[in-house]
Amino acid sequence: MADTCTLHILHTNDLHSHFDTMPRIATCLRKHREEWEARGEHVLTVDIGDHMDRMDIRSEASFGKSNVEIMNRSGIQYATIGNNEGITLPKDKLNELYTDARFAIITGNLFEPPTNSVPSWAVPYAIHTVGELRLAILGMTIPFGPSYQSMGWEIKEPIPILREQIAALRLSVDVVILLSHLGYQTDCLLASEIDGLDIILGGHSHRTLPHGERIGGTLITQAGRFGEYVGHVELVWDGIHNGIKDVRAELFHTEQYQSDESLSQFIESEKVWAENRLFQPIVQLEQDMHMGWTEETPYGSFIAASIRKWTGAEIGMANGGLLLADLPRGSLSFADLLHSIPHPINACAVTITGEQLTTVLEQAIQPEMVHRELRGYGFRGKIEGWMCVDGLYIRYSEDDQPQIIQIEVNGQPLDRERLYRVGTIDMFMYNRMFPDLLLGSEVTFFLPEMLREVLATTIKDQQMLQNAFRPRWEKISSTSKNQS
Repeated sequence: MADTCTLHILHTNDLHSHFDTMPRIATCLRKHREEWEARGEHVLTVDIGDHMDRMDIRSEASFGKSNVEIMNRSGIQYATIGNNEGITLPKDKLNELYTDARFAIITGNLFEPPTNSVPSWAVPYAIHTVGELRLAILGMTIPFGPSYQSMGWEIKEPIPILREQIAALRLSVDVVILLSHLGYQTDCLLASEIDGLDIILGGHSHRTLPHGERIGGTLITQAGRFGEYVGHVELVWDGIHNGIKDVRAELFHTEQYQSDESLSQFIESEKVWAENRLFQPIVQLEQDMHMGWTEETPYGSFIAASIRKWTGAEIGMANGGLLLADLPRGSLSFADLLHSIPHPINACAVTITGEQLTTVLEQAIQPEMVHRELRGYGFRGKIEGWMCVDGLYIRYSEDDQPQIIQIEVNGQPLDRERLYRVGTIDMFMYNRMFPDLLLGSEVTFFLPEMLREVLATTIKDQQMLQNAFRPRWEKISSTSKNQS
């Protein structure tokens, strides 16, 4: 082996279908590859998942295949999947996603039940050789167990698998690299608990680590989100002493690169194709459906009613912050629904007591909750918003700290001891905003259909639309409350 071997790793993560940055990323990858290879150095290009996000019309219409072709054209060599690939695509669409990929997909903790085999489109790890340097490239994605199970997959915790893989590979490779869509906190845990990991190229938590972080002998990197940066790791291998001589990390700001013109043209053509596909009319709306984040609206009531019907529950609940655009009267297309409800969020159902339901509703109407800013868990909006309901009629006070005065469930007084089946959104079962929902039982996730796909069906029901204009919430003044 030569005295030294220099490897450059260019990595992206969490692009979330921000197609505007992709042509500049392609230029960045090509420019640096040409520069370094001209010096006799080696280059590896990888993506750490969530390249795709179905909130964009191109990804929605193609079920992510537009993203895969862009990765092909950008020169990506290896990738792992994020939760946006893993649990926002129906299983058959995920199985088809990488048919035309010219790069390897590495997923070490996703399996096909009941055979416990790696999906046919992936490998559990890869051995990559540059010169005489042998690299083991591993890949792990965040284990959202219930969601993956509902989609027909088995997802496992990464630590036991990583220990087993590293033990089997470490003696036959020089460097071990992990493509981790597990999040920063988990990456730090892996670095501190697992021996033999040299580099963790991270994603999922959207951290920006300008020069990476070192924990023990492991370098952890992450390049923010949406393609604002491309990460760069330079590794110098000492061939005489068989060890890493130097490893350092930095970020390249993609704004400093010109767009790849041919890729820009391809992205624009994909947009035209997607619009032609998704702007087909679904229904003719007779009334405007206006959104509103801080008050009850017919549109909000309709989404709650749609969830209730879809889940077969007695009650429907969803936050008004989910609605990002009005649905004006006239012809409605699926593209309009995508624009209004872009979130990769699904319906779910849970059984809770009347007491727990009351606590959830009272918590939901507090001003600090209504105006609370939300991030993550699939939410693409800004604030929580007013709690939209169906199957309920609620009287509440208008004080600085509002209180529930009376609740009717489908025309009957609420029984605090009785169990009620509530249809709501899966985000509430992950972000822990309403702890009493998490105390419920018989949690069922309704996948793969996202909320906009649910509405594409229910919005054809004229009776449901008319019923949505009936108020569910009645605000009682302090005077009226005291008189009662």
